[in-house]
Amino acid sequence: MLQIYIDTEYAPEKCSLCSGTGYANGETCEGCGGQGDVLVAQPAIACPLCSGTGTLENGTCRACGGGGWALF
Repeated sequence: MLQIYIDTEYAPEKCSLCSGTGYANGETCEGCGGQGDVLVAQPAIACPLCSGTGTLENGTCRACGGGGWALF
């Protein structure tokens, strides 16, 4: 199987779920694991499913893991 590797640069971006505090709803933020930021492929693109908020009506956006940034 042929594998193609693409050089992708990643940079930290502020977690949208906790607004960079590391805590959401009185607990460690599940979006960033308490770090306050998440590594995102550059250029950073807001998650199209939750519009970069990190949440949906039924809870945390699973497409971006709550971080608010597109992971593709």
